[in-house]
Amino acid sequence: MKRKFYLFAALAILGVLFAACSSSKNLSDVDTGDIPEWYLTPPTSDNYIYAPATATSRDMELAVNKAETEARGKIGRQMEVKVKSMQKKFEEEVGEAESSQLLQQFTQVTKTVVSTELTGSTVKEKKILKDGDNWRVYVLMQYPIGDAQKAFLNNLTKNKELYTRYRSTQAFKELDDEVKKYEEWKKNQ
Repeated sequence: MKRKFYLFAALAILGVLFAACSSSKNLSDVDTGDIPEWYLTPPTSDNYIYAPATATSRDMELAVNKAETEARGKIGRQMEVKVKSMQKKFEEEVGEAESSQLLQQFTQVTKTVVSTELTGSTVKEKKILKDGDNWRVYVLMQYPIGDAQKAFLNNLTKNKELYTRYRSTQAFKELDDEVKKYEEWKKNQ
C-alpha cells in the first residue's frame, strides 16, 4: 500500500513539474494573433506623437472610450508629466549571532499627474474584437506635434497675460494705498 502511495505521489509531482515547464514560454513564443502590429510597435514620426492603448469592457462603447482615454493619457505623459515618488526601506535584525534573523521591507509608491491640453488628438487606428462576453479594443492615437507647440505657446501667453494683470492690479493697489496715506497725512496737517 505504501509503495502505491509513493508511486502515485511521484507521478503527481512529475506531472506538476512537466505542466509548469511546458507553460513557461518566451515572449517570442507567444502567439500575438489578433493584436495589431501598430500596437506592439507604434509608429514614429517627426510630425506626430503616437500612443497605443487597449481596454476591455462588456460594453463596446465603454471599451472604446477607456482605450482612447488611456492613449490620450499616454500622449499627455509624453508631453508633460509631474511625478511624485516615495521609497521606504526598513531593515531590522532580531536575535543574536547564528540565531539572528534579518527582516527587510521595501515599499515604493509613485503618483503620476498629467494636466495638458490635447487639442487635435485623433484616432489613427482602431481594432475591436469580441473576447468571450467582453469587447477588447485596440487604439492608436496620434497628436500633431505642431498642435503641441501651439498649445504650449498658447499656455505661455495665457500665463504672461495673467501675470501682467496680477502685477497691474498690485501696482494699482499700491498706488491707491499711497493716495490714501497722502490724504490721511493731509487731513492731519
